[in-house]
Amino acid sequence: MPANYSGPLRLNYLQYTVKSDRQMFETIIRVLEPDAADAAAPRRVTFVLPSSPELSHRSGDGLDEILRNDLHNRYGMVAVAPSYSDWPWMTDLPDQQMFQQVLYFIEDVVPFINGLYPGATRLLIGHSKAGSAALQLLLRYPDLFTAAAAHDAPIMKEQPDQWEMPYFWPNAEHFQDFAIPHLLRTRGQSLGPAPRIGLYGYANFGKNAPAWTYDHLTAAHDLMDDLDIPHVYANDSKHEHRWDAGWVPDAMAALDRMST
Repeated sequence: MPANYSGPLRLNYLQYTVKSDRQMFETIIRVLEPDAADAAAPRRVTFVLPSSPELSHRSGDGLDEILRNDLHNRYGMVAVAPSYSDWPWMTDLPDQQMFQQVLYFIEDVVPFINGLYPGATRLLIGHSKAGSAALQLLLRYPDLFTAAAAHDAPIMKEQPDQWEMPYFWPNAEHFQDFAIPHLLRTRGQSLGPAPRIGLYGYANFGKNAPAWTYDHLTAAHDLMDDLDIPHVYANDSKHEHRWDAGWVPDAMAALDRMST
């Protein structure tokens, strides 16, 4: 089979290098600004969370999708894509300084972006494990983030027993602090009466899920309905388990609605 090539994408984002003792080695933060920002309008920043370590394109790239679809200009948002030195399950291992993934994001990445765009509204978008991270962060820090959108993510995991999860949660009891079903039950009402969560799929974790998993999106939707947590639910269109599968424009449109 011959190789396949995408069309050219002219990159015009800023890139910063980060040295943090919460990561094993240097990471980067990429920042994509609208071409013509209105200085008088309140800023909105969308954090594009990674699903793979370092700068990987194994399932596409979220920042590339925002740029390719001109979504930063359409909605006047700044898009920020941090990287991680290891698989970004968004956990904090109590006894390993270099695996403080939540603290790295909350105490290193977010304050740095706050310094660039003070007073900005903060949004979250993620795919796969990064979709779980987006919901987890919103539920744990509802005063810091306004809304989150997740695509095809294992958001209903109650035990860290698949993929790389046992490595990041060697003590299963510690996982409860990060488990989205638990967070929805204990903190979901703190999100208030307006929708602040968007669920998009499906592929591996939505309708017609493969045998090794199940329909996390519908299960989360049903749980939020039972708990009277307003949310956006779009599980009717099949998209591949990738950033570049066509779901990002709809998810960014939902973030725009949930933050205006």
